[in-house]
This record gives sequence, structure tokens and C-alpha cells, in this order.
Amino acid sequence: MAKTYLNEENMRDIIWGATLMGGGGGGSISSGMMLLDSYKKDHPDETLSVEMIDAGDMPEGTYAAATAGMGAPAAIAGVDFSAWAANAFAVLRDLAARDGKTLGYNYPVELGGFSTFFPLMLSLKTGLPTVDCDGAGRAVPALETLLLNVNDCPTSPLGLANGDNDKIIIEMDNPLNAPTAEKIGRNISAAFGNMVGISGWLVNKEDIENRICTKTISLSQKIGAIMRRGEMPIDKRFEALSEILGMDVKIICKGKVMDIQTNTHGGFDYGTMTVRDDRKGYNEEEFRITFQNENLVLNRLVDGVAKPLMTVPDLTCFYCIDPHGQGDAEPGMPLSNADARIGMEIAIAVIKVDPKWFANKTSPNKWWDVWAECMKNAEYPGGYLSYDAVEARPDKD
Repeated sequence: MAKTYLNEENMRDIIWGATLMGGGGGGSISSGMMLLDSYKKDHPDETLSVEMIDAGDMPEGTYAAATAGMGAPAAIAGVDFSAWAANAFAVLRDLAARDGKTLGYNYPVELGGFSTFFPLMLSLKTGLPTVDCDGAGRAVPALETLLLNVNDCPTSPLGLANGDNDKIIIEMDNPLNAPTAEKIGRNISAAFGNMVGISGWLVNKEDIENRICTKTISLSQKIGAIMRRGEMPIDKRFEALSEILGMDVKIICKGKVMDIQTNTHGGFDYGTMTVRDDRKGYNEEEFRITFQNENLVLNRLVDGVAKPLMTVPDLTCFYCIDPHGQGDAEPGMPLSNADARIGMEIAIAVIKVDPKWFANKTSPNKWWDVWAECMKNAEYPGGYLSYDAVEARPDKD
């Protein structure tokens, strides 16, 4: 069996790499590190280790579940959230047993500094093995925009719980009704003080191998190692991901953040970030990212007018290229939209999304239709603009 044991340093690499692959969302490095450091502080005599397996090594008839945290970051800050995670998972395990399913594995619902470490924390708490996969191959704004939902993996049943083990079960008549489950879950989170553990999305190994993204935790670990400790210059880390890992990465811009506009409501950060390309030969051209937590549309500014270049589900990602760091951002550190600040020196690149996003032949437009509300919020009236159509902008010096 392909079994790996993740140590503390591996987990820190994963937090860095998953933050980059969150595409602006999924939680910042600081939120993931806060969870890890809080757990470590509360368990000073424990050697941190998590068992991770490939999906193909799951025994027939067994299931994995995604466990996440839902709520306000300010409420979660500084909290050892492991009890919330374990309590929510226990609710779902009882539901699975009721339905004759053996739930023995854990996986991240999406990639991101918080979202990917959260289930690893559950594994630390329970000893439960984690499957090397995730439910989106990136971060997404809502349950309905998960790849799990795009490829018709059931959202329901869901188990929700707080640290006191107050429990709520969500069971939809249609287990694929992710939009309604999202609304119910957010209201429960508010009632629980703006933080709740949520566990669901039961999948077997065939579901994982055919419907969602595999080997993404180990990929995040490799990305994180390069971003944290790579020997190449700080501003060449995106190039290294392509050269060393063979990832589909195109450089767009390297320069200063000129403007950030953010409006927070309904549990989301909506806004834009404008960055100037300060490299030789690019005439200080500017690019604008439109986001709803995650980056939705990459635009090029032409005479002050935003011209769309690429949309979700492909990823727009960025990291700090200042060799001395800026604020809380270390050199080479991937950034979420919540981390970005005016004046920061960053590199922006686009990364091709996993092809499983386009694999649902029964509902061939579902992968785009799930983004309709987000695109309306972004005031984007057009269709999908793919990674393949974007022109790479490599360094000229």
C-alpha cells in the first residue's frame, strides 16, 4: 500500500502549497499555521504525524468524508478547532453506519491554507488516515461550486457540531441539493457563534479516482517545499513549479499592488485588486483580478478599461516576491486575497485546473453553471475564458 506519514514540516509545506493552489481563497497561511500551532501548544508531548494513503488503497466498501470549518475567521482565530472537527465527523460516522456504510477516511473539501490543514488536524485528533485528494482542486466560494457537486457526488447527509458537541444533521430530500445545504449550514454557523465543524460528502475510492482531484495534498507539499526553501531566486518560484513539477503555469505579471477594493458582506469578501507589471519590456501594464473570496476573473487594463483574459475554474494565483518580505508576508509566501496589501511586490500566474472539472457528460454545462451567481456578483456577463487562451508573459531580461 502507498502509505505516507506526514510530519510537522511536511504539514507546514502543505499549508504553503495549498494556499497557492487556493487561487486567492481557502484561507491564508496564517490561519492554517494558527490551527497547527494551537494544536501543538495544546498537545506539547505529542509527536505530530498523520497517515496519508492513495485513494486506490482504500478497501472496497469503505468511505471517506470531507470535514471543514464554516464560519467567521475572527471567531475561529486562536481556537483549537480539533474538537469541532472531531465532533462533526462523529455525527457523520453515525449517519454512515445507519446507512450501512463504513466511514474510515478523511480528505479536504478544497485546497487552501485553512481548508487543507483542517482535515489533517482531524487526523491528528483521531488517528484517522487522510486520503491524498481534495474535493475541488482549488478553493471555491460555496458548496455548489465544489467539484464534488459538479460531478454529482452527494453533499447530504451533513453532520455539524460545535466544541460542546451540540449537533445538527442536514439531510436533503435530494442529496445533490448543494445550494440549499449551503444556506442552511451558514445559518447554523451563525447560531453557533459564527463557527461550526461540518462533515459530509461521503465518497468511495471509485468516486475519488473518477470524480474529484487526486494526489493534491502531496502536490501541495511539493509546491510548499519549493516556495519555502527553493534555491532559485524569490521571483522565479512560479517558473520552478513548471520546470521541477511539470505544472501548467503561465507567468502574467510581477510588480506592485496598486489598488485593492473590498466589500465584505454575507460571509464573503467581494472586490478587485490591481497590479502593475514592473518588469523590463512590459511598459508598466496593469492587471486587475476580480474576486469573491477566490479569484474569479483575470483582466488586463487597456486605457483604464478591464478586458477579461481568464475566468474560473482555472486558477489565478500570486505570492510575495519582495526578498525581504512585506508586513506579515515572508519572501516566497503564497497569498490569499485577505493577505494582499497595497504596495506589496507580488508575482501573478495562472494555473490550469484539473481536467475532471469538465468530465460530467450527463450535465455537460454544470461546471460553468455553478458559477452563475458568482459571475453575476462580479458583474461578468461573458462565458468561460480558459487557461489555454492566455498568452504567457515570461521575463524579458
